[in-house]
Amino acid sequence: MKTSLSCCAAKGFFYPFVILLAAFLGSGLIPAHAATNKKPVLISQAANTRAIAFESVTMRAEPFAPTTDVPFSSDVRTRLCIFAMNLELLPGEGANAFTADVQDGSGTLYPLRVEYVGQVPNFPGITMVIVRLADELGDVGDVLLRLNLHGIASNRVRVAIGHSGGGPTDDAGSVPTPAPDTPPPADPPLTLDSFNGPATDADTVRFLEQASWGPTPAEVARVKAMGFMAWLNEQFNLPVSNPAKGSNYPDLSFPLDDSTQQCPTTNPADPNYNQTVCLRDNFTMYPLQRTFFSNALYGNDQLRQRVAFALHQILVVSGNSEVNRPSWMTVYLQALDRNAFGNYKTLLNEITLTPAMGEFLDMRLSTRTSPNENFAREVLQLFSIGTVKLNPDGTPQLDAQGNPIPTYTQPDIVEFTRVFTGWNFATAIGPGITNYRDPMVPRGGQNHDAGAKTLLNGFTIAVCSSPTSAANVACAQSDMAAVMQHLADHPNVGPFLSKQLIQHLVTSNPSPAYVERVAKVFNNDCSGLYPQGCTNVRGNLKLVVQAILLDPEARGDVKTDPDYGKLREPAQYINGFLRAFNPKSFDKLSTSDGVLGNRSTTDFTGSLDQPIFQPPTVFSYYQPGYEVPGTKLLGPAFGILSTTTTLRRANNINTLVYTGVSSNSSPTAASPDRPRGTSIDISNLESMAGNPIDVVNALDALLLHGTMNAQMRTSIVTAMNTINDANVTTRNQKRARAAVYLVATSSQYDIQR
Repeated sequence: MKTSLSCCAAKGFFYPFVILLAAFLGSGLIPAHAATNKKPVLISQAANTRAIAFESVTMRAEPFAPTTDVPFSSDVRTRLCIFAMNLELLPGEGANAFTADVQDGSGTLYPLRVEYVGQVPNFPGITMVIVRLADELGDVGDVLLRLNLHGIASNRVRVAIGHSGGGPTDDAGSVPTPAPDTPPPADPPLTLDSFNGPATDADTVRFLEQASWGPTPAEVARVKAMGFMAWLNEQFNLPVSNPAKGSNYPDLSFPLDDSTQQCPTTNPADPNYNQTVCLRDNFTMYPLQRTFFSNALYGNDQLRQRVAFALHQILVVSGNSEVNRPSWMTVYLQALDRNAFGNYKTLLNEITLTPAMGEFLDMRLSTRTSPNENFAREVLQLFSIGTVKLNPDGTPQLDAQGNPIPTYTQPDIVEFTRVFTGWNFATAIGPGITNYRDPMVPRGGQNHDAGAKTLLNGFTIAVCSSPTSAANVACAQSDMAAVMQHLADHPNVGPFLSKQLIQHLVTSNPSPAYVERVAKVFNNDCSGLYPQGCTNVRGNLKLVVQAILLDPEARGDVKTDPDYGKLREPAQYINGFLRAFNPKSFDKLSTSDGVLGNRSTTDFTGSLDQPIFQPPTVFSYYQPGYEVPGTKLLGPAFGILSTTTTLRRANNINTLVYTGVSSNSSPTAASPDRPRGTSIDISNLESMAGNPIDVVNALDALLLHGTMNAQMRTSIVTAMNTINDANVTTRNQKRARAAVYLVATSSQYDIQR
């Protein structure tokens, strides 16, 4: 267990605390828990739920002033020592594995920084935890304090801040949790699951929510039986439909740049020609969005899709820009697919040289005499290292004044801009067809700045002699190779990228310890908890993804930390809902046509501010650092959740449940926008709707992994029982639809936990 301490010299107080602690320990037994996901236990007094707690410097008991009158450092916020048992830690885990919070009488939650954990001498099974009171916390009286580890919340104990009394009532069912008379033995370390055997129903559903576009009944049964490790190996090795490009996005033909020439009003040579169809298929995101949704609903390579879509939101190119042709975006999407389980440096290099990126961030226009900073700025800020220096656990490095240390300066951007000068599209595919197919190439001439360059952390690129055009080309290529290696090797990349991938797949607020474990795998793929298949390389995204999904903070039947989880972004919300209910064509005779974005009856994700492959800016659909208003919690997808989009989420589910997406015959019967349409099949639920609780239980298991609360369960059953049509078939259909709608539009389903 780590014993580092940032602000309090707690170890100096251990032995005085042993005496005080012994005086307060009462009798009582700590209930037994399962071997995994054990619930931490905060120690209280024997007769009530008041914490055994002391101010860390003065050793005073409550009530605790928000600021100390004996300043130990320039930070005078009070630190509290609390005591815990039943902590199931990985070897080496310390303070950064924990989070804590208190709730006052108004219901406001205040996050507390956990600064230290350590065993109390002579009490091996008791751990002292030091927390710093939040700056916003004033004289509020009694609060309820909670400790969280690996997504599992402890019991809540009562602590007085400022004065005693008042505050929230104790949690239902709470009881005193004193330490036992006999000092307990040391908590055993967490035993890792191999994930080679069968899994539980609940954790299988949670796993598929994180690793796919959503669980289906058939996939839950299959993955539960085969185990998570076998499923991951299967996913990593699934073939793709376009093996030449390593992707399931098919190659598209490249039209003439001029849409009026490619798609004239009429084409006498083609009796089936239709201008609207031509424009739709060649100059809108329709073909890509249709492929995206079809793959999400039916494709086997679910993990590749989820990871590629996450990478699309980190290394952004948008079709809502000059890169507005589906064929132009396809090459970029194929690169994301191809490298989703590959090496980060290769991914960054390929994305950098895609014509789509060259156009989107203007790198193709940047020359020695006319440099453009756009790509240099964003490759640093968004694609690789971020704006502040990070510790290995993703927390910011601070200077002596407590301010984050920038990773780069404006002069650094200038130097990186020089590195990226002198590239442009390759030779045109044909007359009037710009080459968005092949990687960009050096311009030659003297367009690349071949001078010496000083980048980050003292790294330099020597002057490159370029007396000829060919030499200048070689200089551009060697500088590109050097800068890709430089960025991929930067110590920020591991935690910067790992945290964002965790946010996209698992939870918006991962503990720093979780980030650090994954970042270690990025730094060396043999350094993780699950190194199977490692080769001692840096940037192995396959094993990074494996580390994310199998980490103890990701796994388990249920997570009780209130800050755990993520808002389902629109793409996940819509795809997950449809996959759960056997999506079919509108007439239920075949499969959905995948037309759920552009040219659907409703743009199911675009109406929720996530138009697929058309983020509004290089900052994606939403930003990873977005804080939920009124909290100190990250909630990236909440950045596009407004009053309007909240209502539209419910409306879109209503459409899918009660109406579906009809097929049509326009623009032409031969090439309609929606050849088959989309609907859901809930006949299995209809068959059990005579007993509403059976429907609710089935929805609870599949959509909420068995966590539906009693109030929600009762409300849905009551609503179903009010539907009593004389025709039993009609009644059951209405009941099943009502239950599906109520669960899918609930706040419990909104949050993936």
